[in-house]
Amino acid sequence: MDCSSKSKTLVLLSEQLLRPDNEIIAFRKQLALTVGDLKQQISIIVNELENHTEENWVLFMDDSFNFVAGFLALLYSGKHPLLLNPRHVELLHYYQAVLTDTHLTNINLPTNLPIINISNINQHQSVKSVKNNPDFRQTSFTLFTSGSTGLPKPIKKSISQLEREINILIDNLKISPCDLLIASVSHEHMYGLTFKIMLSLICNIPFVCETILYQEQLATYQSKKITYITTPSIIKNLDHNLSTINCTCVFSSGGELSFENAQFCLQNFKVLPYEIYGSSETGIIAKRQQKSLNTPWELFYPLQLKYTPNQQPLLISPLLPQAELLNDKLQKIDDIKFYLKGRMDKIVKIAEQRLSLTYIENQINKITAVEKAIVIPLEKNNRTILAAIIKIKPSHSKEIDNFNYFKLTQYFRHLLKDTLSLVEIPKKWRFIESFPENLQGKCTYTDLKALFDTPNKI
Repeated sequence: MDCSSKSKTLVLLSEQLLRPDNEIIAFRKQLALTVGDLKQQISIIVNELENHTEENWVLFMDDSFNFVAGFLALLYSGKHPLLLNPRHVELLHYYQAVLTDTHLTNINLPTNLPIINISNINQHQSVKSVKNNPDFRQTSFTLFTSGSTGLPKPIKKSISQLEREINILIDNLKISPCDLLIASVSHEHMYGLTFKIMLSLICNIPFVCETILYQEQLATYQSKKITYITTPSIIKNLDHNLSTINCTCVFSSGGELSFENAQFCLQNFKVLPYEIYGSSETGIIAKRQQKSLNTPWELFYPLQLKYTPNQQPLLISPLLPQAELLNDKLQKIDDIKFYLKGRMDKIVKIAEQRLSLTYIENQINKITAVEKAIVIPLEKNNRTILAAIIKIKPSHSKEIDNFNYFKLTQYFRHLLKDTLSLVEIPKKWRFIESFPENLQGKCTYTDLKALFDTPNKI
Protein backbone atom coordinates (compact mmCIF):
# COMPACT_ATOMS: atom_id res chain seq x y z
CA MET A 1 0.00 0.00 0.00
CA ASP A 2 2.25 2.74 -1.27
CA CYS A 3 0.00 5.57 -0.09
CA SER A 4 2.64 6.79 2.33
CA SER A 5 4.55 8.25 -0.59
CA LYS A 6 3.52 11.79 -1.46
CA SER A 7 4.42 11.02 -5.07
CA LYS A 8 1.34 8.80 -5.17
CA THR A 9 -1.68 10.72 -6.43
CA LEU A 10 -4.61 10.45 -4.04
CA VAL A 11 -8.12 10.68 -5.49
CA LEU A 12 -10.90 12.29 -3.45
CA LEU A 13 -14.22 10.49 -3.36
CA SER A 14 -15.84 13.18 -5.51
CA GLU A 15 -13.14 12.66 -8.17
CA GLN A 16 -13.45 8.90 -8.57
CA LEU A 17 -15.32 9.13 -11.88
CA LEU A 18 -12.56 11.30 -13.35
CA ARG A 19 -10.19 8.33 -13.26
CA PRO A 20 -9.48 6.51 -16.58
CA ASP A 21 -12.29 4.12 -17.54
CA ASN A 22 -9.97 1.09 -17.67
CA GLU A 23 -8.64 1.43 -14.10
CA ILE A 24 -9.71 -1.49 -11.94
CA ILE A 25 -11.90 -0.65 -8.93
CA ALA A 26 -12.66 -4.15 -7.62
CA PHE A 27 -12.72 -7.89 -8.26
CA ARG A 28 -15.96 -9.87 -8.07
CA LYS A 29 -15.39 -13.64 -8.14
CA GLN A 30 -11.95 -12.87 -9.66
CA LEU A 31 -13.57 -10.76 -12.44
CA ALA A 32 -12.20 -7.22 -12.73
CA LEU A 33 -14.64 -4.30 -12.41
CA THR A 34 -13.46 -0.97 -13.78
CA VAL A 35 -14.12 2.73 -13.37
CA GLY A 36 -16.16 2.45 -16.59
CA ASP A 37 -18.31 -0.24 -14.97
CA LEU A 38 -18.76 1.98 -11.92
CA LYS A 39 -19.85 4.96 -14.02
CA GLN A 40 -22.46 2.83 -15.80
CA GLN A 41 -23.82 1.39 -12.54
CA ILE A 42 -24.00 4.82 -10.88
CA SER A 43 -25.78 6.33 -13.89
CA ILE A 44 -28.37 3.53 -13.87
CA ILE A 45 -29.09 4.00 -10.15
CA VAL A 46 -29.22 7.80 -10.44
CA ASN A 47 -31.73 7.38 -13.27
CA GLU A 48 -33.94 5.24 -10.98
CA LEU A 49 -33.60 7.65 -8.05
CA GLU A 50 -34.89 10.54 -10.17
CA ASN A 51 -38.33 8.92 -9.94
CA HIS A 52 -38.38 9.28 -6.13
CA THR A 53 -38.73 12.34 -3.90
CA GLU A 54 -37.72 10.62 -0.64
CA GLU A 55 -34.56 12.07 0.95
CA ASN A 56 -33.39 9.51 3.53
CA TRP A 57 -32.39 6.18 1.96
CA VAL A 58 -31.11 3.03 3.61
CA LEU A 59 -28.13 1.73 1.65
CA PHE A 60 -27.97 -2.03 2.17
CA MET A 61 -25.77 -3.99 -0.23
CA ASP A 62 -24.27 -7.47 0.01
CA ASP A 63 -21.72 -6.69 -2.71
CA SER A 64 -19.09 -4.02 -2.00
CA PHE A 65 -18.92 -2.76 -5.60
CA ASN A 66 -22.69 -2.28 -5.54
CA PHE A 67 -22.26 -0.50 -2.21
CA VAL A 68 -19.80 2.00 -3.72
CA ALA A 69 -22.06 2.56 -6.74
CA GLY A 70 -25.12 3.03 -4.51
CA PHE A 71 -23.31 5.32 -2.08
CA LEU A 72 -22.02 7.61 -4.85
CA ALA A 73 -25.36 7.52 -6.70
CA LEU A 74 -27.22 8.70 -3.59
CA LEU A 75 -24.71 11.53 -3.08
CA TYR A 76 -24.97 12.60 -6.74
CA SER A 77 -28.78 12.51 -6.49
CA GLY A 78 -28.89 14.69 -3.38
CA LYS A 79 -30.22 11.81 -1.24
CA HIS A 80 -29.00 11.13 2.29
CA PRO A 81 -27.49 7.61 2.67
CA LEU A 82 -28.09 5.70 5.91
CA LEU A 83 -25.81 2.72 6.38
CA LEU A 84 -27.89 0.21 8.30
CA ASN A 85 -29.45 -3.20 8.03
CA PRO A 86 -33.23 -2.86 7.42
CA ARG A 87 -33.68 -6.04 9.48
CA HIS A 88 -33.34 -3.69 12.46
CA VAL A 89 -37.04 -2.81 12.24
CA GLU A 90 -36.66 -0.72 15.43
CA LEU A 91 -34.75 1.80 13.27
CA LEU A 92 -37.50 2.13 10.65
CA HIS A 93 -38.35 5.71 11.70
CA TYR A 94 -34.95 6.96 10.51
CA TYR A 95 -35.54 6.42 6.78
CA GLN A 96 -38.09 6.71 3.98
CA ALA A 97 -36.80 4.29 1.31
CA VAL A 98 -34.32 1.46 0.66
CA LEU A 99 -31.63 0.94 -1.99
CA THR A 100 -30.39 -2.66 -2.05
CA ASP A 101 -29.03 -5.51 -4.17
CA THR A 102 -30.75 -8.29 -2.22
CA HIS A 103 -34.31 -9.48 -1.61
CA LEU A 104 -35.50 -8.32 1.80
CA THR A 105 -37.49 -11.40 2.72
CA ASN A 106 -38.91 -12.17 6.16
CA ILE A 107 -38.66 -8.53 7.26
CA ASN A 108 -41.75 -6.76 8.54
CA LEU A 109 -41.32 -3.59 6.43
CA PRO A 110 -44.28 -1.37 5.48
CA THR A 111 -45.85 -2.40 2.17
CA ASN A 112 -45.71 1.20 0.91
CA LEU A 113 -41.97 1.61 1.62
CA PRO A 114 -40.15 2.44 -1.66
CA ILE A 115 -37.48 -0.22 -2.34
CA ILE A 116 -35.10 -0.14 -5.30
CA ASN A 117 -33.39 -3.50 -5.82
CA ILE A 118 -30.63 -2.85 -8.35
CA SER A 119 -30.61 -6.55 -9.27
CA ASN A 120 -34.01 -5.96 -10.92
CA ILE A 121 -32.88 -2.96 -13.00
CA ASN A 122 -32.08 -3.35 -16.70
CA GLN A 123 -28.28 -3.04 -16.70
CA HIS A 124 -28.11 -2.34 -20.44
CA GLN A 125 -30.45 0.64 -20.58
CA SER A 126 -29.28 3.92 -22.08
CA VAL A 127 -28.82 6.55 -19.37
CA LYS A 128 -27.27 9.99 -19.00
CA SER A 129 -23.73 9.80 -17.56
CA VAL A 130 -23.12 11.49 -14.21
CA LYS A 131 -19.57 12.31 -15.32
CA ASN A 132 -20.89 15.50 -16.93
CA ASN A 133 -21.86 16.78 -13.47
CA PRO A 134 -19.30 15.31 -11.03
CA ASP A 135 -20.25 17.41 -7.98
CA PHE A 136 -22.07 15.76 -5.07
CA ARG A 137 -25.45 17.30 -4.30
CA GLN A 138 -25.28 15.62 -0.86
CA THR A 139 -22.07 15.71 1.20
CA SER A 140 -23.09 13.86 4.37
CA PHE A 141 -24.35 10.43 5.37
CA THR A 142 -25.41 8.59 8.51
CA LEU A 143 -23.95 5.38 9.85
CA PHE A 144 -24.87 3.54 13.04
CA THR A 145 -22.97 2.24 16.04
CA SER A 146 -22.44 -1.49 16.25
CA GLY A 147 -25.05 -1.68 19.01
CA SER A 148 -22.85 -3.52 21.51
CA THR A 149 -24.55 -1.96 24.55
CA GLY A 150 -27.98 -1.05 23.17
CA LEU A 151 -29.82 -0.40 19.94
CA PRO A 152 -27.58 1.01 17.17
CA LYS A 153 -27.41 4.82 17.35
CA PRO A 154 -27.13 7.19 14.36
CA ILE A 155 -23.92 9.11 13.71
CA LYS A 156 -23.94 11.76 11.00
CA LYS A 157 -20.64 12.28 9.17
CA SER A 158 -19.40 14.26 6.20
CA ILE A 159 -17.52 13.00 3.18
CA SER A 160 -14.68 15.38 4.04
CA GLN A 161 -14.34 13.63 7.43
CA LEU A 162 -13.82 10.32 5.64
CA GLU A 163 -11.22 11.86 3.35
CA ARG A 164 -9.35 13.50 6.26
CA GLU A 165 -9.27 10.16 8.07
CA ILE A 166 -7.56 8.48 5.12
CA ASN A 167 -4.97 11.25 4.98
CA ILE A 168 -4.21 10.74 8.69
CA LEU A 169 -3.83 7.00 8.11
CA ILE A 170 -1.49 7.53 5.17
CA ASP A 171 0.64 10.05 7.07
CA ASN A 172 0.98 7.77 10.12
CA LEU A 173 1.47 4.29 8.64
CA LYS A 174 4.46 3.07 6.69
CA ILE A 175 3.13 0.08 4.80
CA SER A 176 4.61 -1.88 1.91
CA PRO A 177 2.88 -1.49 -1.47
CA CYS A 178 -0.01 -3.90 -2.15
CA ASP A 179 -2.20 -4.95 -5.08
CA LEU A 180 -5.45 -5.79 -3.36
CA LEU A 181 -7.54 -5.00 -0.28
CA ILE A 182 -9.50 -7.93 1.15
CA ALA A 183 -11.82 -7.72 4.16
CA SER A 184 -13.68 -10.01 6.54
CA VAL A 185 -15.70 -7.03 7.81
CA SER A 186 -18.80 -5.31 6.44
CA HIS A 187 -18.57 -2.13 4.38
CA GLU A 188 -21.61 -0.66 6.15
CA HIS A 189 -19.80 -0.11 9.47
CA MET A 190 -17.15 2.53 10.14
CA TYR A 191 -14.16 0.18 10.20
CA GLY A 192 -15.01 -1.50 6.90
CA LEU A 193 -16.09 1.77 5.29
CA THR A 194 -12.77 3.42 6.18
CA PHE A 195 -10.33 0.58 5.51
CA LYS A 196 -11.99 -1.47 2.79
CA ILE A 197 -13.80 1.22 0.80
CA MET A 198 -12.23 4.65 1.38
CA LEU A 199 -8.61 3.51 1.61
CA SER A 200 -9.09 1.48 -1.56
CA LEU A 201 -10.71 4.25 -3.61
CA ILE A 202 -8.48 7.11 -2.50
CA CYS A 203 -5.26 5.11 -2.92
CA ASN A 204 -6.32 3.44 -6.20
CA ILE A 205 -6.03 -0.07 -4.76
CA PRO A 206 -8.68 -2.56 -5.95
CA PHE A 207 -10.78 -4.38 -3.35
CA VAL A 208 -12.44 -7.80 -3.37
CA CYS A 209 -16.24 -7.45 -3.41
CA GLU A 210 -16.97 -10.54 -1.35
CA THR A 211 -16.50 -10.88 2.40
CA ILE A 212 -13.51 -13.18 2.95
CA LEU A 213 -13.67 -15.01 6.28
CA TYR A 214 -11.51 -18.09 5.83
CA GLN A 215 -7.85 -18.79 5.06
CA GLU A 216 -8.85 -21.10 2.21
CA GLN A 217 -10.68 -18.17 0.55
CA LEU A 218 -7.75 -15.84 1.13
CA ALA A 219 -5.32 -18.36 -0.38
CA THR A 220 -7.01 -18.02 -3.79
CA TYR A 221 -5.53 -14.49 -4.00
CA GLN A 222 -2.02 -15.61 -3.02
CA SER A 223 -0.54 -14.43 -6.33
CA LYS A 224 -1.34 -10.81 -5.30
CA LYS A 225 0.22 -8.61 -2.64
CA ILE A 226 -2.61 -8.64 -0.11
CA THR A 227 -3.73 -6.29 2.64
CA TYR A 228 -6.24 -8.10 4.87
CA ILE A 229 -8.75 -6.12 6.97
CA THR A 230 -10.09 -8.27 9.76
CA THR A 231 -10.90 -8.66 13.47
CA PRO A 232 -9.46 -10.39 16.56
CA SER A 233 -12.18 -13.05 16.39
CA ILE A 234 -10.97 -14.09 12.91
CA ILE A 235 -7.27 -14.00 13.86
CA LYS A 236 -7.65 -16.08 17.02
CA ASN A 237 -9.41 -18.82 15.01
CA LEU A 238 -6.71 -19.15 12.34
CA ASP A 239 -5.70 -22.73 11.58
CA HIS A 240 -1.93 -23.22 11.82
CA ASN A 241 -2.31 -26.58 10.04
CA LEU A 242 -3.08 -24.73 6.81
CA SER A 243 -0.43 -23.25 4.56
CA THR A 244 0.83 -19.79 5.47
CA ILE A 245 -0.36 -16.84 3.38
CA ASN A 246 1.96 -13.96 2.64
CA CYS A 247 0.20 -10.68 3.40
CA THR A 248 1.90 -7.31 3.05
CA CYS A 249 -0.30 -5.93 5.82
CA VAL A 250 -3.03 -7.06 8.21
CA PHE A 251 -5.35 -4.63 10.00
CA SER A 252 -7.27 -5.74 13.08
CA SER A 253 -9.96 -3.78 14.89
CA GLY A 254 -13.18 -4.32 16.83
CA GLY A 255 -11.49 -5.46 20.04
CA GLU A 256 -8.11 -5.86 21.70
CA LEU A 257 -5.86 -8.58 20.32
CA SER A 258 -3.83 -10.64 22.77
CA PHE A 259 -0.05 -10.81 22.34
CA GLU A 260 -0.33 -14.56 21.65
CA ASN A 261 -2.88 -14.00 18.88
CA ALA A 262 -0.78 -11.21 17.34
CA GLN A 263 2.09 -13.72 17.09
CA PHE A 264 -0.38 -16.27 15.73
CA CYS A 265 -1.17 -13.80 12.93
CA LEU A 266 2.57 -13.43 12.26
CA GLN A 267 2.93 -17.21 11.94
CA ASN A 268 -0.04 -17.56 9.56
CA PHE A 269 0.21 -14.36 7.50
CA LYS A 270 3.94 -13.55 7.81
CA VAL A 271 3.24 -10.09 9.20
CA LEU A 272 2.37 -8.57 12.57
CA PRO A 273 -1.09 -7.00 12.48
CA TYR A 274 -1.62 -3.27 12.77
CA GLU A 275 -4.22 -3.04 15.51
CA ILE A 276 -6.51 -0.02 15.21
CA TYR A 277 -8.24 1.53 18.21
CA GLY A 278 -11.22 3.73 17.44
CA SER A 279 -15.01 3.85 17.34
CA SER A 280 -17.89 4.64 15.02
CA GLU A 281 -18.27 8.01 16.75
CA THR A 282 -14.61 9.08 16.72
CA GLY A 283 -13.06 7.28 13.77
CA ILE A 284 -9.45 6.17 14.23
CA ILE A 285 -7.69 7.04 17.51
CA ALA A 286 -4.53 4.94 17.94
CA LYS A 287 -2.51 2.04 16.58
CA ARG A 288 0.00 -0.57 17.70
CA GLN A 289 2.00 -3.57 16.49
CA GLN A 290 2.77 -6.02 19.29
CA LYS A 291 6.47 -6.68 18.77
CA SER A 292 6.78 -7.38 22.49
CA LEU A 293 4.57 -7.99 25.52
CA ASN A 294 2.77 -4.94 26.91
CA THR A 295 3.16 -2.90 23.72
CA PRO A 296 1.30 0.38 24.37
CA TRP A 297 -1.09 2.13 22.00
CA GLU A 298 0.14 5.20 20.13
CA LEU A 299 -2.09 8.08 19.06
CA PHE A 300 -2.42 8.91 15.40
CA TYR A 301 -0.88 12.33 14.82
CA PRO A 302 -2.23 15.03 15.28
CA LEU A 303 -4.83 13.60 17.71
CA GLN A 304 -4.51 14.50 21.40
CA LEU A 305 -5.79 13.05 24.67
CA LYS A 306 -6.52 14.96 27.84
CA TYR A 307 -7.32 13.20 31.10
CA THR A 308 -10.16 14.50 33.26
CA PRO A 309 -10.11 14.30 37.10
CA ASN A 310 -12.21 11.08 37.04
CA GLN A 311 -9.72 9.66 34.48
CA GLN A 312 -12.27 9.57 31.67
CA PRO A 313 -10.14 10.55 28.65
CA LEU A 314 -11.08 13.46 26.41
CA LEU A 315 -10.22 13.06 22.72
CA ILE A 316 -9.30 16.06 20.57
CA SER A 317 -9.32 15.07 16.92
CA PRO A 318 -9.52 16.86 13.55
CA LEU A 319 -12.13 14.23 12.67
CA LEU A 320 -14.52 15.62 15.30
CA PRO A 321 -16.26 18.99 15.49
CA GLN A 322 -15.57 19.12 19.24
CA ALA A 323 -13.68 17.19 21.92
CA GLU A 324 -15.34 13.92 22.93
CA LEU A 325 -15.18 11.84 26.10
CA LEU A 326 -14.19 8.21 25.52
CA ASN A 327 -15.90 5.27 27.19
CA ASP A 328 -12.65 3.40 27.80
CA LYS A 329 -10.27 3.48 30.74
CA LEU A 330 -6.77 4.48 29.65
CA GLN A 331 -3.49 4.42 31.56
CA LYS A 332 -1.32 7.30 30.38
CA ILE A 333 2.35 6.68 29.61
CA ASP A 334 3.14 9.99 27.93
CA ASP A 335 1.39 12.46 25.62
CA ILE A 336 1.02 9.95 22.80
CA LYS A 337 1.25 6.48 24.40
CA PHE A 338 -1.18 4.68 26.71
CA TYR A 339 -2.55 1.30 27.77
CA LEU A 340 -6.20 0.27 27.37
CA LYS A 341 -7.66 -0.82 30.71
CA GLY A 342 -11.19 -1.85 29.79
CA ARG A 343 -14.50 -0.07 29.35
CA MET A 344 -15.93 2.55 31.66
CA ASP A 345 -18.76 1.17 33.75
CA LYS A 346 -22.02 0.51 31.89
CA ILE A 347 -24.71 2.16 34.03
CA VAL A 348 -28.48 1.56 33.92
CA LYS A 349 -31.21 2.93 36.16
CA ILE A 350 -33.66 0.43 37.69
CA ALA A 351 -36.11 1.11 40.52
CA GLU A 352 -34.54 4.57 40.97
CA GLN A 353 -31.13 2.97 41.52
CA ARG A 354 -28.05 3.41 39.31
CA LEU A 355 -26.66 -0.08 38.67
CA SER A 356 -23.31 -0.96 37.11
CA LEU A 357 -23.68 -3.74 34.57
CA THR A 358 -19.88 -4.00 34.58
CA TYR A 359 -19.86 -4.77 38.31
CA ILE A 360 -22.66 -7.34 37.96
CA GLU A 361 -20.87 -9.06 35.06
CA ASN A 362 -17.65 -9.17 37.10
CA GLN A 363 -19.43 -10.89 39.98
CA ILE A 364 -20.97 -13.50 37.69
CA ASN A 365 -17.62 -14.08 35.97
CA LYS A 366 -16.11 -15.01 39.35
CA ILE A 367 -18.28 -18.13 39.44
CA THR A 368 -16.06 -21.11 38.65
CA ALA A 369 -18.29 -22.59 35.95
CA VAL A 370 -18.61 -19.32 33.99
CA GLU A 371 -16.37 -18.59 31.01
CA LYS A 372 -18.03 -15.28 30.17
CA ALA A 373 -21.16 -13.39 31.21
CA ILE A 374 -22.91 -10.43 29.59
CA VAL A 375 -25.75 -8.59 31.34
CA ILE A 376 -28.22 -6.45 29.39
CA PRO A 377 -31.35 -4.45 30.29
CA LEU A 378 -34.69 -5.69 28.93
CA GLU A 379 -38.03 -3.91 28.80
CA LYS A 380 -40.85 -6.07 30.12
CA ASN A 381 -44.36 -4.90 30.95
CA ASN A 382 -43.23 -1.25 30.89
CA ARG A 383 -40.41 -1.82 33.35
CA THR A 384 -36.69 -2.49 33.01
CA ILE A 385 -35.23 -5.76 34.22
CA LEU A 386 -31.76 -7.29 33.94
CA ALA A 387 -31.01 -10.34 31.81
CA ALA A 388 -27.85 -12.44 31.88
CA ILE A 389 -26.33 -14.43 29.03
CA ILE A 390 -23.88 -17.03 30.30
CA LYS A 391 -21.28 -19.08 28.45
CA ILE A 392 -20.34 -22.10 30.58
CA LYS A 393 -16.74 -23.37 30.58
CA PRO A 394 -16.45 -26.61 28.55
CA SER A 395 -14.89 -28.29 31.61
CA HIS A 396 -18.15 -27.70 33.52
CA SER A 397 -20.67 -28.45 30.78
CA LYS A 398 -21.36 -32.04 31.89
CA GLU A 399 -21.91 -30.88 35.46
CA ILE A 400 -24.37 -28.20 34.26
CA ASP A 401 -26.23 -30.73 32.08
CA ASN A 402 -27.58 -32.29 35.25
CA PHE A 403 -29.64 -29.15 35.96
CA ASN A 404 -32.88 -28.16 34.29
CA TYR A 405 -33.38 -24.47 33.48
CA PHE A 406 -35.17 -23.64 36.74
CA LYS A 407 -32.62 -25.37 38.96
CA LEU A 408 -29.72 -23.78 37.10
CA THR A 409 -31.05 -20.24 37.50
CA GLN A 410 -31.76 -20.92 41.18
CA TYR A 411 -28.20 -22.20 41.55
CA PHE A 412 -26.75 -18.98 40.07
CA ARG A 413 -29.03 -16.75 42.13
CA HIS A 414 -27.91 -18.58 45.28
CA LEU A 415 -24.22 -18.07 44.41
CA LEU A 416 -24.78 -14.33 43.84
CA LYS A 417 -27.01 -13.51 46.82
CA ASP A 418 -24.07 -12.43 49.03
CA THR A 419 -22.43 -10.13 46.46
CA LEU A 420 -25.40 -8.66 44.58
CA SER A 421 -28.54 -6.95 45.85
CA LEU A 422 -31.98 -8.25 44.91
CA VAL A 423 -32.29 -5.54 42.22
CA GLU A 424 -28.85 -6.40 40.77
CA ILE A 425 -29.50 -10.14 40.39
CA PRO A 426 -30.75 -10.78 36.83
CA LYS A 427 -34.37 -11.83 36.41
CA LYS A 428 -33.86 -13.56 33.04
CA TRP A 429 -31.11 -16.03 32.10
CA ARG A 430 -29.80 -17.71 28.97
CA PHE A 431 -27.05 -20.33 28.86
CA ILE A 432 -25.26 -20.62 25.52
CA GLU A 433 -22.36 -22.42 23.86
CA SER A 434 -21.10 -19.30 22.03
CA PHE A 435 -21.99 -15.63 21.79
CA PRO A 436 -23.50 -14.37 18.51
CA GLU A 437 -21.01 -12.20 16.62
CA ASN A 438 -21.42 -10.10 13.49
CA LEU A 439 -18.79 -9.66 10.76
CA GLN A 440 -17.07 -6.99 12.86
CA GLY A 441 -16.55 -9.54 15.61
CA LYS A 442 -19.03 -7.59 17.76
CA CYS A 443 -21.66 -9.11 20.00
CA THR A 444 -24.60 -6.73 19.56
CA TYR A 445 -27.40 -5.85 21.94
CA THR A 446 -30.02 -6.70 19.29
CA ASP A 447 -28.66 -10.24 18.85
CA LEU A 448 -28.40 -10.76 22.62
CA LYS A 449 -31.94 -9.43 23.14
CA ALA A 450 -33.19 -11.87 20.47
CA LEU A 451 -32.02 -14.78 22.64
CA PHE A 452 -34.89 -13.96 24.99
CA ASP A 453 -37.48 -14.20 22.24
CA THR A 454 -37.20 -18.00 22.37
CA PRO A 455 -38.34 -20.35 25.16
CA ASN A 456 -36.11 -20.93 28.17
CA LYS A 457 -33.45 -23.52 27.43
CA ILE A 458 -30.02 -24.57 28.56
